Amino acid sequence: MKKTLLALGLAVITSSTFAYDGQVDGGFTYTDWDNDIIDTDNTFNLTGTLYFDSVQTGNGPLNEAAFLGHNSNAYLGYSYNTMESNEIFGYKAESDAHNLTAGIEYFVDQFYLNGEIGFGQYNEKATEYGQTLYDEDYDVTTYRALVGYLPVSNLLLAVGIDGYQGDNDEDEDNRFAVKAKYVAPLNNGQYINLEADGAFGDIDSATIGADYYFDQAFSVGAAYNIVDNGEEDTDYFAIRSKYFLNPNLAIGGQVGFGDDVQAFNINATLRF
Repeated sequence: MKKTLLALGLAVITSSTFAYDGQVDGGFTYTDWDNDIIDTDNTFNLTGTLYFDSVQTGNGPLNEAAFLGHNSNAYLGYSYNTMESNEIFGYKAESDAHNLTAGIEYFVDQFYLNGEIGFGQYNEKATEYGQTLYDEDYDVTTYRALVGYLPVSNLLLAVGIDGYQGDNDEDEDNRFAVKAKYVAPLNNGQYINLEADGAFGDIDSATIGADYYFDQAFSVGAAYNIVDNGEEDTDYFAIRSKYFLNPNLAIGGQVGFGDDVQAFNINATLRF
């Protein structure tokens, strides 16, 4: 009888590791600028996701389980950035940015809906020989809405709007947004993920990325981003990797290179 109960308990524990209802993602990014002006630039981010139905990991990549399972969800994210300059001839500047976002992803048959709204609070101040030159606060509201279609279960194509509104009428942009994602099986349990995301308006931005899954747990990928404000464009290239220690816990990292900047990110994922 004891052996039966023990076997049943182990079966329950084992099966629970292959399904989850929520997820928490956290990360820290250190950015190093190739100039003598910016001293520190650090970003912390945290996102929580709650799924309406349990996500079954199946035999595909653990990192893509929710997408492949078409699991609808609601999410809440927070990020904090702090930047500080070196002191140059007595002048010193610093800024802080808090951003909160909330959204929902909903799959129904072959259709996809995504709505997101965000609120940001920013503070910028500067001093000269210890005297305050300015200390200003301003707010920004962001929004995003996408409607998509899945012609096959592992391919998503979506379009919509992406924009923001600041404290004044000139500080705004309403952009046309596109999104695509494709997760395909290869040989011997390996997969590839291809994705693209773009928004086009007064400021154009586009990101393309790819990840190669050696197995369910381990992936290596790359991404390229370009932003064009109408006067000049900046681009950024990143190499990323993620490894699931078990179905409920993953660690990852990313190294990025751009125009006079390098960034280093570490992150972790916890599922429950």
